[in-house]
Amino acid sequence: MKHIVEEWHQNMCDSALWSFYFDGMRIGSLDIETTGLDPGRNKFVLGGVYDAQTDRLHQVLAESRAEEETALAEYMDVLSELDVVVTYNGRNFDIPFLDRRLAASGHPDVSCRHLYDLDLYQVLSGHSPIRKFVPNMKQKTVENYMGLWETRADEISGAESVELFNRYELTGDPDAEMRILLHNNDDVRQLTRLTEAIKKSNFHKAMFRMGFPVKSGDRMITVREIKFRSDGLECSGTQNRMPVNYAGFEQDGWPVMSSFRDGFFRISIPVIRERGITAVDLEAAGIKDESFEDYPDCISGFLVLEDADGIRYRETNHFIKEFTRRFMEENL
Repeated sequence: MKHIVEEWHQNMCDSALWSFYFDGMRIGSLDIETTGLDPGRNKFVLGGVYDAQTDRLHQVLAESRAEEETALAEYMDVLSELDVVVTYNGRNFDIPFLDRRLAASGHPDVSCRHLYDLDLYQVLSGHSPIRKFVPNMKQKTVENYMGLWETRADEISGAESVELFNRYELTGDPDAEMRILLHNNDDVRQLTRLTEAIKKSNFHKAMFRMGFPVKSGDRMITVREIKFRSDGLECSGTQNRMPVNYAGFEQDGWPVMSSFRDGFFRISIPVIRERGITAVDLEAAGIKDESFEDYPDCISGFLVLEDADGIRYRETNHFIKEFTRRFMEENL
């Protein structure tokens, strides 16, 4: 097994939009190489991750399929330092593949559960007009659309990477090793640069649909689902770090129902409904953040979350983020 560390610096998306969701989070970009697409029989052989906190790009390479268990353990040590990883189709491939191989390779108690996966494929495919202007949504195609193609040195495909690893495993060919590492290295670098593409998306709507992380001290949760119900606003998700068991039916005299158990959580928050408008009482919720006053429909401490035009995604996400953060600080 080889663990290659390279000093490199690249800013993640430089915008208030990025900071709105990820300020204070430990963030990296992740890409893996495998011997095939089926985690039931194929192996993890190379993992790359850029740690934006340390400006280091890590690559953990298994020199044979037999080294998968050792390489996975080393790679997860690197990922354990992060809260958020940026991927491209990671929710469908990279993250579930890692979890399946960890379970099959002698690490049943280790998983990627502590990570929030910002899958740029899902953001851009579902919440951006980019797909109207490109023939497909492959990472390299989107890179080209964003003007990033000239920054890529690698030219091989994922399928070619598998063939190169097979040759490398049998012969130790240094050229094959170099090309595999370059392919993975470029994918991680380009993915980091590609975070700028969120500016071309309806990112608040994407986060409402895909969920977002909320961190308080050493605790972190991921809000995975937000629902407007007849009796209130409900959010639910997973406890990423330091999960606890907790149940409560009141928050400072406010009828909030909450349940934290077995790594999951659910919170139901009362709302006000009148004349087709859904609003929340910020004062009753114990929220005094002056930034809410910048919203045009925040009047006398009441924040509109939904009206005849639909859900106010930015306002709703902001309220859920601040309420859950305060809830963790005071109750967990």
